[in-house]
Amino acid sequence: MWFRLVFIGILSIFIVSCSSKNDLQADIITDSDWIVDELDVTGEFFLYPLALNPNFDSVQNINLADGELVGIVNFGNQVIVYPYVYTFENEVINSEFQGRKYAFTYCPITKSAIAFNRTGIFRASGYLYKNNLTPWDAETESIWSQMLIKGIKGDRKNNRFNTIPVLETTLGVVKSFFPNAKVLAGPPSLNNKSSLKYNSKPPDDTGNTDDDSGGNIPNNGEFVYGIIDDFDNVHIFKYSDFSNQMIVKIIRNQEYIIVGNQSKRFINAFKVSNANDFEVLENQLPYVIKNKNGVKYNILGVGSNGSTLEKPKYAYVAIWRAWEDFYSSFNFIDKE
Repeated sequence: MWFRLVFIGILSIFIVSCSSKNDLQADIITDSDWIVDELDVTGEFFLYPLALNPNFDSVQNINLADGELVGIVNFGNQVIVYPYVYTFENEVINSEFQGRKYAFTYCPITKSAIAFNRTGIFRASGYLYKNNLTPWDAETESIWSQMLIKGIKGDRKNNRFNTIPVLETTLGVVKSFFPNAKVLAGPPSLNNKSSLKYNSKPPDDTGNTDDDSGGNIPNNGEFVYGIIDDFDNVHIFKYSDFSNQMIVKIIRNQEYIIVGNQSKRFINAFKVSNANDFEVLENQLPYVIKNKNGVKYNILGVGSNGSTLEKPKYAYVAIWRAWEDFYSSFNFIDKE
């Protein structure tokens, strides 16, 4: 009799153990809804400090060197500038312009900056996907990939950001050409320390990738501008490509004019119906191109008559190593 009781007890423990193990695994599977390889996700869920409606000041009052890198968001002639050195504490900054809510994001590892329209509040999640910032939105608690420009976990997975173009350049260019710009006055969570000096310079990385394109592959740590089409092909432009400041490119039946200047540290792209209607302007910065009607357009795509050229939906600057980590299909200007 005692033997039967012992046997039943052992069997009961085994059944409960298996049941508990299956329940635990079910919970893990339910919670594991990343649409990317989890082996590429590092860090932990630990929200960065909230940056909401930060302070801005005139460019003349910003105590930073002219060579500091900045990201520019413009709404027509209104130029709003985010020095990267002031974004490190938060990485995601929730801003608003005339009732239009948007977020500016900068990842100091991949050196990439994008902006997008928002309805709720965003913060850096603490996770990194392929060493890149992953914003978290409070509205749905979804996690997004900055460089993929889409949700990768939660209710918004596979949804795309509605982006706002960012022009990357230096604070000196802003001072020279946009004296009425509004500039982020300091780290949003540390505004009382806005006079601190930070180091936003890229890492010393001069290693080359395997080059099978006639010397056109950038160095690992080289900053390059990429335009991403609807099929995740990336069209890459280097600062050294712009000896004449203008390149014409057709991407998925859409014609673009890409302008750049290596010494002034900017690259931008504009959608046009016919590039032959435009000509390059020499030594007339911030104006870079002029159409057949005589309208001049500056580096932000704003015309002398107040009109604005449309820019690519998905385009930004990042270091080449990061582009290679996220995408696999690239086109370079001399491979057409």
